[in-house]
Amino acid sequence: MSNFLLELTVEEIPSRMQAAAASEFERLMAEEFARLHIGCGNLRCRVSPRRIVATAELDSVTEEFFEEKKGPQITAPAEVKEKFLKANCASPADCREKEVGGKVFLFLVIRHPARNVAEAIGEAIKNAVGRIQWKKSMRWGTRRFSFVRPLRHIMIIFNGVPLKINFEEIGLESRAFTFGHRFLAPGKIFITDPEKYSEIMRKAFVIIDREERKRIILDGIKKYETLLGVSVEADEKLTEETAGLAEYPTVLSGRIPDKFMKLPEEVLAAPMKVHQRYFSTKIDGKPAPRFLFVADNIAADGGKMIVAGNERVLNARLADALFFFETDLKKPLESRAEELKKIAFNEKLGSVFDRVGRVTAVCKCLCEELKKTAGDFIGENTERLLKRAAFLAKCDLSCGMVGEFAELQGVMGGHYARIQGEDPEVCDAVSDQYLPADEITRKLSALLSLADKIEIITSFFAVGKEPTGSKDPFALRRAAIGILKIIKNFEPEFNLKNVIRTALEQLPSTNPNVVERVCDFIADRLRVLLKESGIGHEVVNSVVNDENSVLTIFRKAVTLDTFFRTESGEKLLSAHRRLKNIIMSNRETVTDEKLAVAEEEIALLRSIEELEQTFSETEKGPGTFAEKLTRQLSACAKTEKSLINFFDKVLVNAEDEKIRQNRLNILTRLSRIFDSVTSTEF
Repeated sequence: MSNFLLELTVEEIPSRMQAAAASEFERLMAEEFARLHIGCGNLRCRVSPRRIVATAELDSVTEEFFEEKKGPQITAPAEVKEKFLKANCASPADCREKEVGGKVFLFLVIRHPARNVAEAIGEAIKNAVGRIQWKKSMRWGTRRFSFVRPLRHIMIIFNGVPLKINFEEIGLESRAFTFGHRFLAPGKIFITDPEKYSEIMRKAFVIIDREERKRIILDGIKKYETLLGVSVEADEKLTEETAGLAEYPTVLSGRIPDKFMKLPEEVLAAPMKVHQRYFSTKIDGKPAPRFLFVADNIAADGGKMIVAGNERVLNARLADALFFFETDLKKPLESRAEELKKIAFNEKLGSVFDRVGRVTAVCKCLCEELKKTAGDFIGENTERLLKRAAFLAKCDLSCGMVGEFAELQGVMGGHYARIQGEDPEVCDAVSDQYLPADEITRKLSALLSLADKIEIITSFFAVGKEPTGSKDPFALRRAAIGILKIIKNFEPEFNLKNVIRTALEQLPSTNPNVVERVCDFIADRLRVLLKESGIGHEVVNSVVNDENSVLTIFRKAVTLDTFFRTESGEKLLSAHRRLKNIIMSNRETVTDEKLAVAEEEIALLRSIEELEQTFSETEKGPGTFAEKLTRQLSACAKTEKSLINFFDKVLVNAEDEKIRQNRLNILTRLSRIFDSVTSTEF
């Protein structure tokens, strides 16, 4: 096999697209080599900010193969068949007849003789390059070809020889050389051995391998952590991104002026991470006046000028942040609620102020529902604090800081509320309102998130903005999953349907069907969530029904799934299925012991009576929901032997109509007991 190297030089491929591009291009090249019957081994594709590189070991000669091209039916007019042969420069001798779907067609057999791989490589590369799917692409010049960024240079080396291939679609011809780092080694570099490509490019200040660039960045961070006595929080996403911004990454450190250190930690971090791709630092868990960044250069002065330039950029950002911070604090947060009337939420749902009113009403209803349960999930001040948090939650949307740094919405509201003396629980709830459901750890924050999500789903359903197919512009599916995860994690027991109904009542015009549609929508997400957590399909269909106790469904699903995976559980389930098939549509459960003439029939009645007694004692007795349900299931399992004996020895369809009906009623009575523990209402 011969070594193959392809390098495409591009203008700055966006970092977020590089990893996917490498994977896809490798797949496309493999497909093209297979299509052209080019023997290939050790195919690998790598991407740097300015290069897409593919290397492989290829056979020198392609394999001979035959291709069939479908033509007209043999019953087609002669002129049609002649036209097909003429278009393909073929004769009748080159074709054969083949039956497809009961009809006979002409198939042209095209022989592809073996040829030098060097002659076929160009076709493979052109097709693979043209098939790469980018999230965004562009055209340049007057050509129709599109790519993520303009392609500027192509180099192809095969078996140590540069190949000259014309890419007419791009207006480029492959060359025998490449270039190093655009600042540090911009001269021409000639490659004769693809195996030494990475080593040669490294000397030219280009690190082709993405993982190697990441290691260099992480090593540089560790060096500064030791040197400066600071810590840098691990951030895989930021490391990945910076590895895609520099071909020769060099980690440097800058200083933050002390006057900016009074800003909240999130305000310091936002312009650094989100806007500048800097790494923030800490000392003893608190922000430190240093930052780290990745440069794509090695300066003669050791990077002093580069550091100074990055400090100027960051200082300008932080100066803006400090101005907004001090200006925002001059006005009480609660006084900004009126300004929310000027911020449109949705043309059919009014302003953000209107939405705050709806969420507050939902919070009130949620607390009232929680008070109805026997538990102590909420305290006497919870409703007041929750309504206050709902009122303040969106006030920071009119603040200057959030206008400049949108990613700080909610976070700044929490800081301003804390500085202005609001209750700490309220401040935390405001800060946490945009957190993913799995990251919420505080009870009041969970309740505010629940109310917010219930309101937004109900409101958009009410105005006909339900998700359709793959389209979900308002992320309502994610909101529904968030509701379910919060209920699962915090276990608040309340009537979800009543809360949804309250949310709907806050809108100008209400359609009662919306409540049912929202419940069905959340139920569908619940089925997905349960199945993803490993709950069996049959259990999921059993427990998810059409009422309102989501918490009961979660508890029952786990308990049932665990029990039905045991031997006794499997036997009980099998017997229950058989029982259901026998009783069919019978609904009567009144039984007459005098009509029970068979010994097995009497024994089953005794088992049912004992089971009912056990259920009654369990309901009144101590234990958690899962413990009680497990005891009931175990009691049901004990009836399995009596039930099987009944099936084996007793003829349900007796000739005597009264005996037959009584036996059906016995089984229906038992089925009702089974159903009470194996299904629930949602």
